[in-house]
Amino acid sequence: MVDVWLQKFRQRNEWAQRAYNRFIAEVDPELVGDFTRAEHITVVVYGATQVGKTTLILDLLGIRKKALPEVSKVLRGGQWLGKSSTASPIRYGRSSDELWYLGDNTTGLNSEEAAERFGEIREQMMKGSAYASSLLNVRIPGRFFLNDGEDALSLDLRLIDIPGINAINEHEQNEVRRIAERYVASADLILLVGRADNLGFLHPRALDFEALNDWMLQPSRFRVVLTYTFSPASFQAWFGRAQDGQSLTAHDVQQHLYNEMCTHDERPPPEMLKHVYPLEFGDSLESMRKHSEAYFERASNVIGVLRRELLASITEAASPYARLWSAFRVGDFIEAKVKHRNAAFETLRHDLEDGITQAQKLLLEAEIRLSDATGEHLSLERLYSRYEWRLRHFNRGAIPQRLSRYFDVDVELGRGETVTVLQEALHAFRGRIRRRWSNLWEGLKCSSADLVVGDFSPPSTTALRTIEDKLDSYWTDSYLLSSNFQTDASILRRHASTVCYTYANAAAEALGTQFKTTMAHLIQQRRNSETILKVMTREVARHEFNLIETKARLLDAEQQHAQFNERMAQGLEHALKFKQYIFEAFSAELRAVRGAIARPRNSVEQLCDVFYLLLLPYELDKMLKGDEK
Repeated sequence: MVDVWLQKFRQRNEWAQRAYNRFIAEVDPELVGDFTRAEHITVVVYGATQVGKTTLILDLLGIRKKALPEVSKVLRGGQWLGKSSTASPIRYGRSSDELWYLGDNTTGLNSEEAAERFGEIREQMMKGSAYASSLLNVRIPGRFFLNDGEDALSLDLRLIDIPGINAINEHEQNEVRRIAERYVASADLILLVGRADNLGFLHPRALDFEALNDWMLQPSRFRVVLTYTFSPASFQAWFGRAQDGQSLTAHDVQQHLYNEMCTHDERPPPEMLKHVYPLEFGDSLESMRKHSEAYFERASNVIGVLRRELLASITEAASPYARLWSAFRVGDFIEAKVKHRNAAFETLRHDLEDGITQAQKLLLEAEIRLSDATGEHLSLERLYSRYEWRLRHFNRGAIPQRLSRYFDVDVELGRGETVTVLQEALHAFRGRIRRRWSNLWEGLKCSSADLVVGDFSPPSTTALRTIEDKLDSYWTDSYLLSSNFQTDASILRRHASTVCYTYANAAAEALGTQFKTTMAHLIQQRRNSETILKVMTREVARHEFNLIETKARLLDAEQQHAQFNERMAQGLEHALKFKQYIFEAFSAELRAVRGAIARPRNSVEQLCDVFYLLLLPYELDKMLKGDEK
């Protein structure tokens, strides 16, 4: 009969588990991972290397304080100080004798042999030649444990120690990630362990595991254990002060550390205050005795209170009922997740809207620059075409002909037939031809020709020197014969015609050089302008793409967020169904038990079913307590 009753007693909450499984099966896929649990009730210790995770576990399981160094030395596998003592996921137990037992090996090992075996496991992991992601059951010699009945967790609890998350070795990093994915995501309770002087480890990015991104939204599933709390001088200075003559309590220490946590980017929820456990273990605790016996006593008292509270908290949170109670908090988790996601979305939307505004501004500026460059290029194209036509026109001889007519200056004679009349006509001609030269270039500078002309010196008028010298050689001003005057006037006109021809040729040559120079300059400008246009066109296209992409990201984010909110609204409606499922499962279990009582297989089964029927309402009351939390 005892065996029959024990079997029924062990199954007393299976009906609630069926309700839980039914409920979780209908939960939104995005939330399933937050509530899917391993087959066994599991507590995982998660944190960086060298923060005291293994020491914490050994202490909670009841390893004597004086034995901690010896046990840690074996677990470290002969590695030097600074190496993590955990080379694979470990569940610790107590051996029935004074030997160590690893895994399924029934052969016991002494401490030296066990240390060597742990060293081999670590060596295999660091080389990547073998993986240790399977849970390693380690039974520690009984002599290291406290006596039965002293404060410690039950060894039946599935408390798993996993390697540190910030291992240096690449193979070890990969192995730790596989271990975390296997055990952390589905654990019922997770102890986040870190140093009190480095609270940044609680930030989701520092935890370096996607399943823990929303850990602050599920405070009931996490406990924060802070090691090396009472050692730093800054904490000792604070803790050493009494308030109103009273020593600081464990709650004061929790509040102080929680306030420190709130100064970081991710502010933990108020509920997390009661789940913060600042502790001290091993050598760091003993070293305080040397520092100050009084400080050690005060700290030890607070640590003792916090340790007992942590033990009770783990025991309660790791019960089968705690797992089922979590379903009652699905609605709270959804609301917290929605609030968190809404805040993140508003930040993202603000950033994307700013990005769109900036992209629009940059696009407008680029389009203005492209428009200006296009206008300049069109002007340059027109100028190039005009000069190309002028150069062809020049090469056909049209401009030299016009220059010949322009420099066709007559010699104008005054009255009388004297030497002075001819001399004055010569000087007047020279002045007029030079003015024509100057006027030509000045006119071109001020015209629409856009020639790059400089200051050209007028050509030489040496052709006039002969007649000028002849006129200067006369002793008298008057000519004796009219024919001599006419002869000199004819010579003057002939030499003047030569000068006109020289000026026209010089102007045509200079103008032709300027045309060619300007054309070469325009060709280079045109090439540069085309290159600039291509660059600016690509720049406009890039800004257009950035604008389209940013708008698409905003639209996608808005659509995804709207879908998320819609799913979460449905999730909130579904969250209310768990209580209904519990009552339905309870009613079904009652009917089944009553049916078994009415049609018993034997009297023993019938009697046990009667007692089981009486037990069921109490089990229902236990389940409904989750609705009160």
